[in-house]
Amino acid sequence: MENEITQLYAYQISDLLNKKKIDPIILLEQFIENYEKASNQASYAFCKFLKKESLLEAEISWKRQKEDNRLSVFDGIPTGWKDVIDIKNFPAFAGSKLLLKTRMNKIVKDATVVARAKKSGIISLAKTSTVEFAFGGLGINSSSSYPPNLMMKGNYCPGGSSSGSAASVYANLIPLAVGTDTAGSIRIPSAWHSLVGFKPTYGSISNNGVLPLANSFDTLGTISKCVKDTQIFYNILSNKNYKFPNIKPEKITVCVVDDFITNLLPSKERSIYENLICSLALKGIKIKRIKVPEFNIINSILLKKGGVVNFEAWNYWKNTIKSNMNSIDKNVASRFILGKNISSAEALKIKKKITTLKRSVYKRFKKTEILIMPTLAIKPPKIDQVLQKKNYVYYNNLVLNNTRVANIFNLCAITMPIRKDYWFSFSLLAQAKEDKKLLCEAKVIECIINNY
Repeated sequence: MENEITQLYAYQISDLLNKKKIDPIILLEQFIENYEKASNQASYAFCKFLKKESLLEAEISWKRQKEDNRLSVFDGIPTGWKDVIDIKNFPAFAGSKLLLKTRMNKIVKDATVVARAKKSGIISLAKTSTVEFAFGGLGINSSSSYPPNLMMKGNYCPGGSSSGSAASVYANLIPLAVGTDTAGSIRIPSAWHSLVGFKPTYGSISNNGVLPLANSFDTLGTISKCVKDTQIFYNILSNKNYKFPNIKPEKITVCVVDDFITNLLPSKERSIYENLICSLALKGIKIKRIKVPEFNIINSILLKKGGVVNFEAWNYWKNTIKSNMNSIDKNVASRFILGKNISSAEALKIKKKITTLKRSVYKRFKKTEILIMPTLAIKPPKIDQVLQKKNYVYYNNLVLNNTRVANIFNLCAITMPIRKDYWFSFSLLAQAKEDKKLLCEAKVIECIINNY
């Protein structure tokens, strides 16, 4: 039977550590046991298991615990790092056989975000699997092993590109994980695993030591089982010291985005979503109905002219991949080619259009308000189905169209499940640098859902 303690939220485990009801070594051994007994499908969530190194870290954490000298609330808590993040002695390979060859012997130091976590006593248990180069929203990768969706029976897409980070948290291999989000790569797999995925304001967590996809949009964020864990973890990784006070529902204004995603929902999910809005209103949250046409406008532009992400990805990686296109995942390769075919002048025009649309978006809701909308309009497709190129392009665009607007307009965003073990989730979005407010209000909404 799976260890019960590994099913707890990270903050609950931390409370047990603080009260010395369990020590970091025993705790880590229970997560290790989960991994070693996991099915092949679940074990693919980890691409590098750091057993020896993590046990040494746990021993040092145990000594601090005995001396009542824990470094932070999460001292002794294990985590996993998406395989685009460098850890000392363990360079990132971004789920790529090509980068495995070129970076295998590269000497790297801890990424800034890893160093911050270690400074707080967080234990690095694993590197987690990713779509190659973190370049895909469905989570599949022909260049490396990856987990299927662990929440659904059958062979369904896990969501990407932070597929392993979400799968490992869902499978109780770790209580929380770190991923990157360039167009939805944290929120898509989190939504499809009924987890809480947080994409903070761009740049609020340092990207130093992280392999880039598109420097203008790459954002480090977290995957966890609850908002409180997200709050604590975000403070540590961003080097913030935010206090997250309790807020009364009456102080919250939620703007329901009526002209984006909702019309694509199946009738069942649309009913669930509207019932959610009603339940929030019944608890005193102010509800406004608004339209944000800029979301659809930018998606239309990107579908016709190509994305800035593709352009930046190609121009960063071209010297590495241009002679090796046949050695990388064919879907990833085709997305690089899209970027290759975008000129610098075209990319600049798109960026200017984004800037204009962003100003317009920010005028539609106040800093005191947050947006709400479904995270995704579709359940995970079957993996066999998306192996066909035409289907891959269709479904990948569909999910990224739903999530990329947060990155394009630099909105902080959090996806939260409405029901446990069900694919349908919703997202809350706030203006840049309003991460604290978003996380406070997300906690209130989470409480309402849990009691609904």
